[in-house]
Amino acid sequence: MDPQELPSNFVPHEMWPEYNWLANPVSICAREWVPQNPRGIRWSLWPLTFEMHIGDQEPDLRTGGALARPRVVRWLRVHRTDTPRGWHQGTHPWRVDAYHTLGPDYVSKWNKSSRRDLRLWQEKHAGKTHTIEPVSWADYEAAYRNSTVIKKIGDEQLKSLGRKIGPGGPELWGVRDLANGKIVAGTALHYSPTYKSSMREGPFILPEARDCFAMTGLMDFWFSSSLARGVELQVFSYFAHPGTPKDYAGFSAFKRQFGIIEVAYPPHLWRLVGGKIF
Repeated sequence: MDPQELPSNFVPHEMWPEYNWLANPVSICAREWVPQNPRGIRWSLWPLTFEMHIGDQEPDLRTGGALARPRVVRWLRVHRTDTPRGWHQGTHPWRVDAYHTLGPDYVSKWNKSSRRDLRLWQEKHAGKTHTIEPVSWADYEAAYRNSTVIKKIGDEQLKSLGRKIGPGGPELWGVRDLANGKIVAGTALHYSPTYKSSMREGPFILPEARDCFAMTGLMDFWFSSSLARGVELQVFSYFAHPGTPKDYAGFSAFKRQFGIIEVAYPPHLWRLVGGKIF
């Protein structure tokens, strides 16, 4: 999609002030904010140091900080496509995201398969064999570690989500099997009042939950809860494109069922920047 046609309040979720982007780098790294426009983060595992900014304004590379030593800086643009002097451009979009413009008739935008799965969830399972309810981090993490997701992509995304848990962090919701009390699917929901947007992070499903359409039930719960909060955009992230892991393909196919418009960002820019050594 042409970036000029994007809704005015659509931005990558890392740009939301409500989203704790600094929690994303692995926990072993030292981390710090780079507080400017565009806001950025630095992280370091000695001797390597990295910096990243998201936005269309060229970063001020003179910004200091405890980690402002020689580093690799990546600039991830949303609309802008030129390459200012001193920057080097990557080959592929730095990411492909998507959004759904939310309204009371949101289900009508879903494809036929997802509408069928929702009907079966509502008729046969919701409140009968399974319920959707808030869950603790301990229960969420334990169920995630038994899921099909962790077998495909490991637990780094789970650990990143865990670093965001706390006041102002995401809401954790799970599907509970009423027969045995187990959490069999789950998702973390982020909300941005600033951008009237919502996104999900760290979704998972156990094999036994596929036949009850638990993940479609969770998607409907996310959409309906967002609508009740006045959300305008449901934001989906990390779609398969050249350069992404092959496992992204299956996850992307599932997300494409829900009336989305995909957005391919321009290729990233990078450069080496000097700084203090100690």
